[in-house]
Amino acid sequence: MRKRQIAALALAALLALGLAGCGADKDKEENKGGDMYIQPAQLSEEETALVELLGVGMGSHHIFDFQAKGAKSLQVNVYELIDGEWSRVPGGAEVGLWAGSGRMVLTFGKMTEGVRLVVQADGTFSTSFQITPEDDVSGMAFGTATLDASPAEMELEQEIPLVLQMANSKNELRMYSVDYFGMPRELAKTGYEHIYAVTVIFSAQDVGGAPSAEPSAEPSPAE
Repeated sequence: MRKRQIAALALAALLALGLAGCGADKDKEENKGGDMYIQPAQLSEEETALVELLGVGMGSHHIFDFQAKGAKSLQVNVYELIDGEWSRVPGGAEVGLWAGSGRMVLTFGKMTEGVRLVVQADGTFSTSFQITPEDDVSGMAFGTATLDASPAEMELEQEIPLVLQMANSKNELRMYSVDYFGMPRELAKTGYEHIYAVTVIFSAQDVGGAPSAEPSAEPSPAE
């Protein structure tokens, strides 16, 4: 527990430093990704040096920079794939936005052991949640896929998959990109015991008015 608290403090310092750099390079970032995008964060030399100094293991920190012109809130949703359809599970959050750009961090190893969410724009919001499966997953192999390095262009009210995590008792995993979030029945064919997803929606509505999306369970396109 002590180590987790130290890591959280180190992460907060990293975020603050990163956003200071974002402010200095605001025009550069806008030209790079346009008015609406989310992408894995590229750490500056100062941020990288801070990470090394504090000894923070970055393998469990999934950091995203976003720019969402006109967005007043964002909604993070958490799902489990059940019978070929995405089912919402407890977790995630709705966060008000007062700036058009910011940074989001998801910190976890196995989602069943806890997830920490931090969003920083003008202010900082943080929360933690844990997915609690009914069966014992301690002996299962876990694999995680995240949004790739290229900026993902988006629109307001569009659901963007950030993370897919799969668990399999056979210790054999074939990983699928987050794009497969839109093909739940294809993922169901893997037979893995658990498949989780984390998504984000940027909305023009204030907190409490953001839409609660229901992912499509349409069959995947024929190969």
